[in-house]
Amino acid sequence: METKRQDKRQEAYNRIKEFILTYQIKPGLRLDHADLKEKIGVSTTPIREALNRLTEEGYVSQIKNRGYFVSDLSPNELGDLYEIREALELFAIRKTLRENRRIDETSRKGIKRIMDLYFKYAHEEPYRYRLHLDREFHVMLAKLSGNLILSKTLNSIIEKMNYKREVVELFPQRGKEASKEHYEIFKLLLEGEESKAVELLQKHIRIAKETLLNILKTREEYMKR
Repeated sequence: METKRQDKRQEAYNRIKEFILTYQIKPGLRLDHADLKEKIGVSTTPIREALNRLTEEGYVSQIKNRGYFVSDLSPNELGDLYEIREALELFAIRKTLRENRRIDETSRKGIKRIMDLYFKYAHEEPYRYRLHLDREFHVMLAKLSGNLILSKTLNSIIEKMNYKREVVELFPQRGKEASKEHYEIFKLLLEGEESKAVELLQKHIRIAKETLLNILKTREEYMKR
C-alpha cells in the first residue's frame, strides 16, 4: 500500500514538472488542483505533496489564500544560477584531473555519443532537443569527478536554466560553435590539460550566459515600447 502511495506521489510530481518544463502550463498561471487531478488521474493528496515539493525546488510559488502558481526566473536569478553552475563545473573538471580519475571506455563512448548527437541536432534539428543533450554532456563530465551529489545538483540547476532557455530562440550559429567547444573540452580533459580545459569550459559557460541574458534584455526592452 505504501509503495502505491509513493508511486502516485512520484507520478504527480513527474507529470506536473513535465507540464511546467514543456510550457503546457506557462509561467504565472495558477495550478488548479481539480484540473491536475483530472489530467493525472490521482487524488488531491499526491497533487498537494507534488506542489509542495515543486515549491521547494523553485518551479512553483505558493501565494497565501490564492494557491499555487508556476514560477518564472528573472534575469538576475538566471545570472545567479549560471554563477553556481560555473563554480560546480570548474571544480568538477579540476577534481577529475588532479585526482587522475580513470575515465573508462563506457564513459568515453557515452560522452562521445552525446557530443555526436548534439552536433547532428545543432546542424539539423529543433533547438529544444539540443538543450537536453547539452545538459547530458555537462552532467556526464561532472560525474567523472566521482562526486555524485555535485553532478545531481548541477543537473537540477541546468534543468531550471533550460526551462527558461526553452522559450528563447538562440542564434543557430551558437549551437554549431558550442558543439566544437564540447569536442575540444573533452579532448583537453583526456589529454590532462587542466588549465586549457578549465579556461575553455569557463568561456563556454560564460558565452551561453551572456547570449541568453542579452536576448532576455532585448525582449524586455521591446515589450516596454
